[in-house]
Amino acid sequence: MTESNPSTDNKRAYLVDSSIYIFRGWHFYDETIVDCEGNPSNAIYGFTEFLRELLELEQPEYIACAFDAKQTNSYRREIFPEYKANRPTQPAELKNQFRHCRDFCRAAGIADFSSNRFEGDDIIGTLATRLREDGFKITILSADKDLAQLLRPGDIWWDYARNKILHYKDVEKNFGVKPELIADLLALAGDKVDNIPGIPGIGYKMASNLLKKYPGIEHIMENIDKISEMKFRGSKRIQMLVEQHQHILPMTKQLTTIVTDAEFKGPKNDIRWNGIDEDAMITMFNRLDAARSRRERWYNLQPV
Repeated sequence: MTESNPSTDNKRAYLVDSSIYIFRGWHFYDETIVDCEGNPSNAIYGFTEFLRELLELEQPEYIACAFDAKQTNSYRREIFPEYKANRPTQPAELKNQFRHCRDFCRAAGIADFSSNRFEGDDIIGTLATRLREDGFKITILSADKDLAQLLRPGDIWWDYARNKILHYKDVEKNFGVKPELIADLLALAGDKVDNIPGIPGIGYKMASNLLKKYPGIEHIMENIDKISEMKFRGSKRIQMLVEQHQHILPMTKQLTTIVTDAEFKGPKNDIRWNGIDEDAMITMFNRLDAARSRRERWYNLQPV
């Protein structure tokens, strides 16, 4: 990791957006990587190698992994039934590997969390909020720009695979708005990945321009009649578009805002890493038919 090294910070918690790294393993590694029964384990391999590298490199004292579980009563689908409706169904071979990734976290002594109502992002948002109350700085490991909205001074967003690091002050340079306005940016422009509609004709750049003048969806809605006075080409047209579609903004803002008081099972702040459970790890590695060198690198890991 470059720039400021979070491993030198006092009371820093590492919060992992697990799904990103499981999917990356699924796509990056060949399906010829199989467990002892011949089932694909490429996603598990990619995820667990990422975890091991992270533990070796950063030696975190506090770490937790957030998982996306099956949403049986999804908070966001209650608001908008078409939320994420554009996503293909996960193949069974991948679904099974998600479960084993959670089992591996437990064998590795890493706290893991999920909810059937809230997403992994919401779990990270809630953990970050709780931990800040206890004086922690936060490092979020993800490639998802949505999670940058959680950053506060002293925090870090780290796309580990690309080694892209953003501090609080870097977010505006990269996304056009400060972290506190990312949810508003996505509410205005929409998010195709999550099937969240935005105002037609407004992209991220225009949304950023509006938010620099009127910081927040509510502020924009209070000043719609003044948008045409802004000094950019097509301001009258943009005002008309916002007027026509303003009714969706409260809904889209709810969808794009990460929940910071989600309810889920697990220890409140007990995410200290105390090392692996060697017996459980042996069982996991036998199931995965892992090579000796891979096993030994895990067995050699020690908490700070």
